[in-house]
Amino acid sequence: MKNLIIIGVGGFAREIYWHAQKSLGYGVDWRIKGFLDGDIKLSAAEYELLPEKVLGDVETYEICADDVFTCAIGTPHARKVIIEKILARGGEFINLISELAEIVPTATIGRGVIISPFVGVSERAQIGDFVAINAQTIIGHDANIGNFSCIMPHVAVSGGCKVGAEVFIGSGAVLLPKSKIGDGATVGAGCVVLKKVRAGKTIFGNPAIEL
Repeated sequence: MKNLIIIGVGGFAREIYWHAQKSLGYGVDWRIKGFLDGDIKLSAAEYELLPEKVLGDVETYEICADDVFTCAIGTPHARKVIIEKILARGGEFINLISELAEIVPTATIGRGVIISPFVGVSERAQIGDFVAINAQTIIGHDANIGNFSCIMPHVAVSGGCKVGAEVFIGSGAVLLPKSKIGDGATVGAGCVVLKKVRAGKTIFGNPAIEL
């Protein structure tokens, strides 16, 4: 059996600790080993409240042969940097897919992906590598989510949408059909995206406008 290490010690990492225990493969293919410090540090008191031990940090942890990883960091660029450090040292990432998610068989899922409870991934949707999708988000038919993107809870990605790499989509956002989000863009919470967001831009509002 493999040992799962959760990268990160923030709120998302604590959520993933509990989600993992109701994810495909838990207790059969892998078990939880602990956390690694990622992009933030906690106070001594906060470390003591974590539900599992901290094994070290990304820079110094010695990877064991039976270790596998998931990255519970919700900021796309920081997520990419840390994942690439582990990959460069031979680390292996697994998909963490909730038993409560609904994924159509024709959908394509990359590696190192997190799919939280009550997520729906529809007909011919494509999820890239190292994408994190939070609870109760819907990925519509023929939608494409680029590598390292992070999608918060209650997001609706409509059919045919194209989301680039390293995109952050805030809670409750709605992407109308065939919307296109450029690489590195930020879609604020509650946005309604009508058509297109340029790469690297930040948008907010309904309808969404650039800041």
